[in-house]
Amino acid sequence: MKFFKSIVLIGLVLICGGVKADNLPSKTRVNSSIDLVSRHLWRGFNSGTAPTIEPTLEFQTGKFTAGAWGAYSFDESYQEIDLYLQYNTPLFQFSLYDFYCPAPDFSNSKFFDFDSNESVHLFDVSAKYKGCAKFPISIMTSVLFYGEMDRDENNDQRYSTYFEFGYSNFIGGKKFSWALGLTPFKGMYDDKMNVVNVNMTMYDKIKFSDQFSLPVRGGLTLNPVTEKLFLTFAVTL
Repeated sequence: MKFFKSIVLIGLVLICGGVKADNLPSKTRVNSSIDLVSRHLWRGFNSGTAPTIEPTLEFQTGKFTAGAWGAYSFDESYQEIDLYLQYNTPLFQFSLYDFYCPAPDFSNSKFFDFDSNESVHLFDVSAKYKGCAKFPISIMTSVLFYGEMDRDENNDQRYSTYFEFGYSNFIGGKKFSWALGLTPFKGMYDDKMNVVNVNMTMYDKIKFSDQFSLPVRGGLTLNPVTEKLFLTFAVTL
């Protein structure tokens, strides 16, 4: 099995061998954006009961990116602040996340509380093969390795794992992305191996003038476990 995985990995690297390292920035850059989203979804699951505003602030230098991302629902039913550190190569991305999900009124949600049963931190480590123009298929694996929200009834860490396969193409001049997410065993996502996220997203722009346009995207997401279907819309400011 290890030999087969090695052959697959080597094949993917050879297929995308034309990707150059100079695609990555050598100087420090600061990136910021704000998304207005009709509903916050994460790996096929819905959070909150209203549209959200989702700001991002990140610093990128060479192969490293450090950032913060947030989600705040308009009706104050949900909020989340994620801190992350990423290491990028032209073909791969390795990430460490702290998902901090405080209560809307911040009750029992102290940021520096990492050990008690009331801690609302959840740590995630992930690795992603990003694909390339010759092979536009991405493969991501994520493991939740610390946090009260991922413990079982015996208070043991479940190490909930998520795999996602992505593909992108153009249809009618519009960019589409497709994703299939699954969990391989019992954990936070389901009590057995199952597909939890089937997604299609279309990307476009609303053009106001020759000099100004806003990126938008529309998504159709199905979670076969919860049997819920979502049609979402987002605009980036």
